[in-house]
Amino acid sequence: MDISLSRCPAQNKVSPVARPDITEKNVNQLFKSDSFRDLSVQRLSGAIQVPTETFENLGRLGEDKRWDVFYNFEKYLKKTFPLLHEKLHLELVNEHGLLYTWQGSDEQLKPILLMAHQDTVPVAADTLSEWKYPPYSGHFDGQFIYGRGSQDCKNNLIAILSSITSLLDQDFVPRRTVVLSFGFDEETSGFQYGAARLSKRITDIWGPDSFAIVVDEGQTLIVDRFGRSFGIPQVSERGYFDLEVTVHIPGGHSSIPPAHTSIGILAQAVTTLENAAEANFPLELRTDNPFYTLLQCAAEDPSTEMPNELRDAIGDPQGTSKIVKLLSHDPIIKSLFHTTQAVTIFQGGNKANALPAFANGLINYRVSSTETVAQVREKLINTLKPVADKFGLKFTAGPKPGVGEPPAEVPEYTLALSWNNAALESSPVTSTDSPTWSTLTGVIKHVFDESVDGGDVTVAPMQIIGNTDTRYYWDLSPQIYRFGPGRDRHNDGPGGIHDVNEHVPIEVHLEAILFFHEFIRVFDEADLE
Repeated sequence: MDISLSRCPAQNKVSPVARPDITEKNVNQLFKSDSFRDLSVQRLSGAIQVPTETFENLGRLGEDKRWDVFYNFEKYLKKTFPLLHEKLHLELVNEHGLLYTWQGSDEQLKPILLMAHQDTVPVAADTLSEWKYPPYSGHFDGQFIYGRGSQDCKNNLIAILSSITSLLDQDFVPRRTVVLSFGFDEETSGFQYGAARLSKRITDIWGPDSFAIVVDEGQTLIVDRFGRSFGIPQVSERGYFDLEVTVHIPGGHSSIPPAHTSIGILAQAVTTLENAAEANFPLELRTDNPFYTLLQCAAEDPSTEMPNELRDAIGDPQGTSKIVKLLSHDPIIKSLFHTTQAVTIFQGGNKANALPAFANGLINYRVSSTETVAQVREKLINTLKPVADKFGLKFTAGPKPGVGEPPAEVPEYTLALSWNNAALESSPVTSTDSPTWSTLTGVIKHVFDESVDGGDVTVAPMQIIGNTDTRYYWDLSPQIYRFGPGRDRHNDGPGGIHDVNEHVPIEVHLEAILFFHEFIRVFDEADLE
């Protein structure tokens, strides 16, 4: 294969030049010390020990006491990072949103925005026996810190605050203002109490398109692929849509059952959706998919360990369908090729001898950039209406009432489709043709390049698999990135994100601290305007 014109974004290492004393004291000494390692374990472990669960059935903020856990977390942060709270301005937005401002000396420079969320998914009571250590113990076994939120995403939040504290200890004063935005309802849908209100407040202060770069959580930044290291800042995310399917027929005693109960009809509806998924959401790789750029970067590098058949397909402008065929055996890569569908909740019945009148299922969709939420809905309506017709049921489809409004009633003999206001279209794609991308690429290589074969990091854009709070920040900057700073090789798997035994390697946490420390310094010196 002959690729004469490079399609992989150019990249060069960029290191901070000013204040070499900070490099010596923090990077070369402090961050490599046992005492700082122990302090970092203590800080993250303590954050995990403050539960900050959020639930889909939460009531209004100020009325449901379960929101009050965030008062405890705010107190913990103030106690753990006193110097930061002395030097940075903290504004509480909508009671629990944390908006920090580290004022820079040059108001002509666009600020940078670092994000994270305080909340975690709940720990299911029936999984407690499966946890290796109690989920809110913050246990450290010498290699991993265990507990809910250790990966998602108190690791990033504490790393950001730790890195800034280390800079403050050295009397670092930024030229470019640094803003931190920590929401508290990322793991829920429909509330819009946290990041949505924070973004509005930030826009009120700074205005639209006012930030040089926005960075939020995402997939692990440094991964090993094709025999070498890649940095994969995520430049876009797919859309999001939840479909609820409800069946309502008369209940009764189980000794006089109909041919199909509400649960049976719901099961057929779900089976119909799963059987139609391949036709509804075919696999496709378009050349504007960020993953295609990553593949080009890998193929252009002769040192990558890549099958010739795949390398040739990547070099062929008409080879995308062959790439899909060669790579779709990997479920993670496959998910980047289409809208995904996952049945995540199935409820019905509460007694062995009672026929359930209602049965409910929830199906989660991550919408490909190749289609809209409306197009997905239309496919699902067309797929499920014949099920209602088959069982002689009325068929309805429409949005749910808003938060705090009374739920809509589903009449008897009805199969109903509904959705909430959390549906989200695919995000804009951040351009790699910018000085911001070049600077980000440079600091990634500065922190993570290694002097071993294949250890020099090739940075390429990627699409994130999930969704983040950046959905509310699109108007603040065209340069939005998502990632978790650290090397994937330190992990022993996915890390239990949203699962039992969630844990993070201490090495990943230390790498995140180093990255944010150097990121702030490099962007402080960068000419981006």
